[in-house]
Amino acid sequence: MASTRVFMTARSAIVTGAAAGIGRATVDLLAGAGWHVVGIDRSGSEISGGELLVGDAGDASVLRDAVQSCEGRVAALVCAAGVPPSGPWDSREHWDEVLRVDLTAPYQALRICWPALVAARGSAVLVGSIVGAVEGSLRSPAYAAAKAGIEGMARSFAVIGGPDGVRVNVVAPGAIATDFDERLLPADQRTDVPIGRMGTAAEVAAVIGFLASDATSYVTGAVWTVDGGRTVLSSTDASRR
Repeated sequence: MASTRVFMTARSAIVTGAAAGIGRATVDLLAGAGWHVVGIDRSGSEISGGELLVGDAGDASVLRDAVQSCEGRVAALVCAAGVPPSGPWDSREHWDEVLRVDLTAPYQALRICWPALVAARGSAVLVGSIVGAVEGSLRSPAYAAAKAGIEGMARSFAVIGGPDGVRVNVVAPGAIATDFDERLLPADQRTDVPIGRMGTAAEVAAVIGFLASDATSYVTGAVWTVDGGRTVLSSTDASRR
């Protein structure tokens, strides 16, 4: 655990889903830039450069512990925990679980961390998806609904937080080469992506880090798409590639 001196000199961040994929890449990026990072993850996997709290990303007691570890000032909250789209689409149990993890947990994180974000005039970054706001999901309407809801929630909290200097934005990844994404095509042969490949967790984390920084102090309520151009490629043009 970082020393009290680090607490007093470094900006603090809370990252959910910190042990894998985009969450882990974000921890690595922020910690490497000198941030004090508190990660939350249900797995017991270690993270480098940060403190890991083992628990559910929507658990109020775990979130309060994370805020306490940041001494009540959270300069960045990154909600990266989630479950991937799966099925069956008509399962009520699947719907409830996906909405709980992918939408309600980020709401809970914002609610619990809000006073600490206000104290630091901080930035919250929610990990959404091109699925939901741009694309539908054949496998999981629940996932699409949750990710579309993330954008509406971020815009609402951006309005709420504006007078207190709290910014709230969304990063919407496309096909990213992590265990989260199903590999329908080889990672380096994506004809549905103009850049021609899947993205990396580090590339998404770079945008998250930018939105958490002072360089984007006038950016709030925005959705930053990180998909290699997939959502601007028509199906007709994709078939010609």
